[in-house]
Amino acid sequence: MSHAHTNRWKPRRFRTFVTNQYYANRDEYDAAGQTQPHTFAAYVQENLPWLKHEFKQQRQLIKSEQSTAAKSLI
Repeated sequence: MSHAHTNRWKPRRFRTFVTNQYYANRDEYDAAGQTQPHTFAAYVQENLPWLKHEFKQQRQLIKSEQSTAAKSLI
């Protein structure tokens, strides 16, 4: 029996995070009156270590907020 379906959310959450970061970066360029110098693929390739680091920090923040909220319910 395969349990691959149980871990499908992990890549999706990271992909969603990366996509949101790309569009936020593109919006910054638009606000400055410039065009985005990167395609999505180039943006990910050039910033992958930073994106992974930021994603991990965000996940830790969310987990700590969830545990704090859970403790307040007790």
